[in-house]
Amino acid sequence: RYYTDRHEMFEKEDLEAVIISMGPDPRQPLVLETLAAGYHVFVPKPPAPSLAETLELAETAEQHGKTLMVNFQRRFSLGVREAKQIMQTESFGQLTQLFCSFCSGKYPTVKQYLLDFAIHHFDLARHIAGADVKELSVFHNEVDGQGAFAVAVEYTNGAVGSLQLTSQRLWQRNYDYIEITGQHEYIVLDGLWGAQHFTESGNTFTSNFSDQRNGELTGDGISLTEFVNAIREDREPISSIHDCVGTMRFYDAVLQRKKGLISL
Repeated sequence: RYYTDRHEMFEKEDLEAVIISMGPDPRQPLVLETLAAGYHVFVPKPPAPSLAETLELAETAEQHGKTLMVNFQRRFSLGVREAKQIMQTESFGQLTQLFCSFCSGKYPTVKQYLLDFAIHHFDLARHIAGADVKELSVFHNEVDGQGAFAVAVEYTNGAVGSLQLTSQRLWQRNYDYIEITGQHEYIVLDGLWGAQHFTESGNTFTSNFSDQRNGELTGDGISLTEFVNAIREDREPISSIHDCVGTMRFYDAVLQRKKGLISL
């Protein structure tokens, strides 16, 4: 069945959760309404148009006791899941440094690039680091309306890192490149379909996959499964709205482009 009136659907159907898939601006009032109506909600990234509106969503979800999950699917991609498993091994040791490069073709505005595209790595950096951003510095160059950013970061667990972000490159290329350094071991993700693990005793490489839009590889299918399981198990999901507030704080700090050291 399908409906053209959501209120009719709410009245006639026995629903637990609703997926609202549209841009952040028109979606915001619908998410607030749906949470208030008593439903769990799953949305694409970004969580909201701004940090303030993300906080509003988190407060509303908390007020009504409902789960609101954001589909930051890169957290669930094959390469990231493999990397997180390696990072848990004793031999990898403590995370010491994290480098993330995420570059695209042209965007209409710098803000749209940061909110629609770079937001993936603001979130992924926090997820891989297993910690929030403590302090950061932002260096920015803008030419012909396109932005390039060099972001230096210290995480709350003591690890340091940097993000290379620009909309001055090309579309239809492999956008993700990540280096994760532990203690005398490191992991390289050149794309998200597998990991390269470098050790003193020998290096491990996983196969690249040709079907790069498979939901198991990109993380989309696993992300939606996590949403359903979290509701069934009455727990907060990975990439919940409360967690993603930290991602939006990171985004907002880079968006402001303030000079000097920024504390979050």
